[in-house]
Formats: sequence, C-alpha cells, structure tokens
Amino acid sequence: MPTRRQVLLTTAAMGVAGVGALSGCSGDRPVELEEGDKLRMRVWSEAAASAYEDSLADFTASTGVEVELEVLTWDDYWAQLPLDVAAESLPDVLWMNTANLAQAHAGGQLLEVGEIVGDLSSRWEDVATDLYRLEDGLWGVPQIWDQSILVAHEGLVAAAEGDATALTFDPEASSDALRDLARSLTVDGEGRHPGQEGFDPGARATFGFSAHPDRTAVLGPFIAAQGGRWQDDEGTMTFASEEGIAAVQYLADLAADHLAPSGEETVSDPALCRNLFVQGKLGLLQTGTYDLHALAEGIGEDFEWGIHPVVAGHEGAHPLVHAIAAVGVEPQDEDRTEAVAELLRWLGDADGQRSLAQNRLGIPAHRELREEWVESWADAEVDVSAIEVPEQAARPGTGDRSAIATGTALQRIAGVFRGETTAQEALPEAQQEARAAMG
Repeated sequence: MPTRRQVLLTTAAMGVAGVGALSGCSGDRPVELEEGDKLRMRVWSEAAASAYEDSLADFTASTGVEVELEVLTWDDYWAQLPLDVAAESLPDVLWMNTANLAQAHAGGQLLEVGEIVGDLSSRWEDVATDLYRLEDGLWGVPQIWDQSILVAHEGLVAAAEGDATALTFDPEASSDALRDLARSLTVDGEGRHPGQEGFDPGARATFGFSAHPDRTAVLGPFIAAQGGRWQDDEGTMTFASEEGIAAVQYLADLAADHLAPSGEETVSDPALCRNLFVQGKLGLLQTGTYDLHALAEGIGEDFEWGIHPVVAGHEGAHPLVHAIAAVGVEPQDEDRTEAVAELLRWLGDADGQRSLAQNRLGIPAHRELREEWVESWADAEVDVSAIEVPEQAARPGTGDRSAIATGTALQRIAGVFRGETTAQEALPEAQQEARAAMG
C-alpha cells in the first residue's frame, strides 16, 4: 500500500458519545458492527479530510459507527484503485471522479445507491448527479462539483471600455466580441495594440485572453459551444469533428495573432495564464471554480476581479462540469451493508456536506447549501453569486483509460498551439491516437 495519513474518528477522540439511530435515515433502527470494527472512507484531499472530521464525528454520535478516514495523494490514489479492485480490498466508501468510475464499476464491487438514498437524490444538483448515472442505476452520492468560468481583471476591461459579462466567439467571422476585447486589452510597452504599426508582441505589458490547450477550462467549453463534443454517449472520442476543428484552430489563432500569450509558452507552462492574471497582466482568464482559492490568495487586494460566464459560441455557453462523488463498496455481510448505506445517506444530506461548503471546497452538491457556500466566499471578499447552475454543460472525460486518452490527444493538439501544424491536420490524428489509447 502507498504511504497514507490516517485519521481515526472515534467517539472518544472527537468528544462525542451515544449510540442511536441516524435521524431521517434509518428511522429508529440502530446500526451495529462487531466490537472494534469500523468503516473505512478514502479521499485524495487533506483539506476535505479536515472538513469531514466534524461531519463524521456527528455521524458516529448518531449511529455508533466509527469511520476511519484515509487520505492518499492524487497519484497514489489512482495507482492504488485498480490494485484494490483486483484484490477486493477497497474501502467501504471512497471518493470517485467520472474518469475512473467505469473502471471501478466494471469490477462489480460498487453499491447501486439509487434505492439506498431514495428521495434524497432530488435535493442534489442534477448537473452533478447525472455524471454518476450509468444505464443500470446511480453509482455515486455527489459531494462537490466544479465548472469552468471566465474571470476578468475589471480594471483592465474598464480601461478598454469592454464588457466581459456575455462574451461570444465566431470562427466564421472576421472578428467577434472576444477578439475585439482581447485586442483592446493587449498592449505593448509603447501602448500599441495588435494590428497597429510597430506593435511589438515580445514587449507586451498586458495580454488579452487565456487561449491555451487546457481541456477543462478552454478546449472542452469552446468545442461544446461550437456544437462539438469531446466524447459521444458511448465514450468514443469524437473531438475531431468539423466543430471541434474550428474551435481549436480559433483558439490557436488567438495566440498566433498575439491576442493571447504565446502558444509555445503556454504549452511548456500550463500555469502561465493563471500566473499572468494573478500578476495583473492578463485581462481575461477562462479557468474553473477549482482555481478560486489560488486566485483569491494570489491577488489579494491588488486589483478588482470578477466572475462571468464562459465565452459562448453558436450553441451558447457550455461550461465544463466536474463532480466528485462518494461511492459505496458492497460488503459481504448484511450488518456492514446497512452501515455503509447509513454513511452514504449521511454524506448525501445537508448536514453531511455542510463542512465542505463552509470551507469552500467546490460547489456543494446539495442545493440547500448553496447560500452558505456563497456567504462563505463573501466572507473571503469573493463574489460568486454570478455562478449559476448551467442549463447546458460540456461533460468531463468518462470511461476506462479516458484520462490517458485525453493526455495522448493533448500532446498532439499542443502542436497546433505551437504553430507546427493545423487543427485540420492534427485533430484527426489526435483522435485516432486517443481511441487507440482507450483500447
């Protein structure tokens, strides 16, 4: 097993006492495990583990069931998953993302949670819940979710007399709202803009838009906004469609036309655009809610920044949505099965997720916690009220080896941003290689 930090949450350690039924979950029926036995729950985030401690202590107080919380690093987590699936040694409950759900589900050890949670699922955001629906049921209790957003340096945008609230792009037009604003935001050391005589791209003081080959923040939303898809309903890679090619070439052209940082530089440094924004040198950064902590801490009070919807295309705005869910592993005995079910119901209720919302760890999956999440960010002087549940969303990678396939594709797509090839040439090759990687 990889090195792990284990936190044992017991009634003694957490200062709670009493054994009873979990109100609203199991009626008056207590849950019992053999003396000294406990449930195991695994996550990949130290911050989430700390946030869960109070919640799980309350669960123990309500049920008498102790929970041992394991934390693995991201790399160790996914290296350990297939080993535990093969050895049938998975923890009772573990965090899951969509890219690895199919692999875990194929092992035949996961609990279908639809009947376990019942009407509780109606209180969760559909955009997160639906990511864990396979054709034969619901296989996860969503905890938190993220979506791509556009953040703007409001001072630079105002100086350019622009508006970042509803930007659009159109690969078929000679220009559009995004290109116009990016051009106005891009200024060299002498105050010249791209297209003006003497403009020096190597001496840019400010940059326009974060056009770089980031699957979640940029590629996924732009391809979907143009009408394309990264994968079809069966999980087959389909990004090399006419719409996908147009969207990727459009983004690469923004960099080639100096309306975005150099493609060569963003490929070699994936964090470049975010760093430029934090430094006050980038007007528009398309990223995700997962970056809010880094932005808030990095910017401080240096300048005003605001949150807006992602750039929209012919098919509107399509932010890419990720969600993390708690999945249950089917035990061999009935008593343990009921204990796992109680824990999953607890994690699906507002009390079980409240500490995550209060600590601003993703957007809460439980609708009742949204206002607390907004207020928590307001306390940190960040206004997230503009973030709405999207009506249309781009989906994250799904299926066994989808993450490997996407990484393979991005290596080929990087050449488009470096100016070594075109999207017309590279995307079909990238798609073929991605499909081969999925097997």
